[in-house]
Amino acid sequence: MKGEGVDFFLTYNGLKTYKKDTNSIVEFPKSPITVTEIKQYLRSKDIPFHDGYSCLHIPSVFIDPSSRSNSFSLFIDKTTGQFLCKDTLAEGSWEDLQDCLEVMQKEGRNSISPSVLLMDAESVEEEDKRSELREVQGIWTSSVFFADLPDDEAQLIKTMFQITKISDATLKKFGVKLFKPTKSLVFPWFGGPDSSLKGIKLLSAQRTDNDKVTYNEATFPKFSSYYSLFGLSLISRKDSEVVLTGHELDCLAVSQATGLPSVALPRGVSCLPPILLPYLEQFKRVTLWLGGDIRSWEASKIFSRKLAMKRCSLVRPGEFQPQPLEALIQDKNLGRIIKGSIPASHKSIVSFKQLREDVFGELVNTDQVAGVKWARFPELNRILKGHRKGELTVFTGPTGSGKTTFISELALDLCMQGVNTLWGSFEINNVRLAKIMLTQFAMQRLEDDLEKYDFWADKFEELPLYFMTFHGQQNIKTVLDTMQHAVYLYDINHVIIDNLQFMMGQENLSVDKFAVQDHIIGVFRKFATNSSCHVTLIIHPRKEEDDRELQTASIFGSAKASQEADNVLILQEKKLVTCPGRRSLQVTKNRFDGDVGIFPLDFIKASLTFSTPIRGKLKLRKASGKSESGEEVQVKAAASKKGEAKEGKAEKVTKTAKTQQTVKNPANEKETIQK
Repeated sequence: MKGEGVDFFLTYNGLKTYKKDTNSIVEFPKSPITVTEIKQYLRSKDIPFHDGYSCLHIPSVFIDPSSRSNSFSLFIDKTTGQFLCKDTLAEGSWEDLQDCLEVMQKEGRNSISPSVLLMDAESVEEEDKRSELREVQGIWTSSVFFADLPDDEAQLIKTMFQITKISDATLKKFGVKLFKPTKSLVFPWFGGPDSSLKGIKLLSAQRTDNDKVTYNEATFPKFSSYYSLFGLSLISRKDSEVVLTGHELDCLAVSQATGLPSVALPRGVSCLPPILLPYLEQFKRVTLWLGGDIRSWEASKIFSRKLAMKRCSLVRPGEFQPQPLEALIQDKNLGRIIKGSIPASHKSIVSFKQLREDVFGELVNTDQVAGVKWARFPELNRILKGHRKGELTVFTGPTGSGKTTFISELALDLCMQGVNTLWGSFEINNVRLAKIMLTQFAMQRLEDDLEKYDFWADKFEELPLYFMTFHGQQNIKTVLDTMQHAVYLYDINHVIIDNLQFMMGQENLSVDKFAVQDHIIGVFRKFATNSSCHVTLIIHPRKEEDDRELQTASIFGSAKASQEADNVLILQEKKLVTCPGRRSLQVTKNRFDGDVGIFPLDFIKASLTFSTPIRGKLKLRKASGKSESGEEVQVKAAASKKGEAKEGKAEKVTKTAKTQQTVKNPANEKETIQK
């Protein structure tokens, strides 16, 4: 949705190409900090502080003590040490704040200018920001309030966006306008001490064939720099309660129906940037009503951890509790729904009474519970049903078979659907990995058409994709700290580790290598569960004969890898065959519903992508000289045998499928792949 919206508005404004967002590279802080260490340092400098929900509050060092309107206006994130001064909007790392305090103490000053933090800023980047702000001002001034539109035109626009129940007074109160050239709603971002215009979000609406409305968004500045809490400028310092929504239209609905303070997150359910936490510190109660589906419910539970669970309550999605705008359209009592929200914190021991609604929710929303579906691998959806948070997937395949190439496309598929992804590639460097993924994203060789590079690179930048800077052997603790850091900052949903063996060389050599591997797998298993994040772990197999297919037992190390994993995927390869279709993907474990199976893959070298052979080729199986009935007899005979282990059954299915696959894809060309 986001990408389409950006394209939609680029055609009108002809905006310039943005510079690469530096946040796409995830580096762990040079000196990880704890809240205890921060407190000890502040005490050593005789700096008073308040212990807030997610931040420590101290007097701003960037404001002269005599002119401070609010004595505690500088906020220090308890998890990362990042700080933000709400009075001057100065921000930086914990090391930056320490440097400022040391300079103040050395020179005997009571305050310091925030300009010291901008000394390294690039003049070109600053000019880009000023140019961007001029464009924002241009769109804002040329937009009109709904109250100033003719009644029939205003009603037509409201019908298109399904906001006929939202009054003109509410729209004006929140500063919502209409940008006529593109028939888009304009949501302003007011920020800073003077509540000046810092950016805008443009929202367009389109009706689908089944009469549903889909929304396209575009933000100025770009999405990665858009930190607007829509509705924040209307909240007073005395307000102690707020409703957090996932969409600006939901924020309008809550405010109009209940009169409660409400704000909308800038990136919906995909991410809660920590830089916004200081603006939510004043509230003693935060109600999260992010939407009406399972994904919104999962995001609510994750965000409540950042906000401090003790003050958070969650609106459980369901048939009678849809998202706020839908609830307003259906004339439901939004105030009663908010009062019925449940506490985010829970006890260690619960009865079925507490689990009853969760179980019912999973039964009602079976398709959503199954996870995000792959767009490029429908056969994988048939077996695994989807990609779910909190699971551990172990992936293996023969050396040189294309494990990294395949898993990069698998992860890219999910990333293109909004799954925040973190890559830890220890085997190949990030430049080469990014080149592979960009080729898969564009579905073509960009070397042959360099004029299109900027076009595809701009689109690729919009993906919620991040890379660890590690390469070669790494210590497991360092990698884990980086993963936790990324989950907090970017709400990562999927982490790929390529591969396990590169983390074993840094451990104690006197310890048995299998014990080391078991420890690392246990650490990743715990991380996936506690962080509600899917971890895909690539592990090399044991050395097998070229004519033997890999099995679950072929995974290097002890049985712990397959025992701890929720899913086990094997990229099978017939090394002695060079025709298309020599590769296939086998699922040998699926903890979600138990389904296992195998399907063939064709490798397309030009785009470095894998695909399932088209169904039309299934008719070619007669070319083998066997009758279809003969094949059916073989399959039925294999299926009728009882008392065999599941692995044995899987092997028979594999052989049958492989035989058909070879027949389906005649050896009319050779196939090569680089890993």
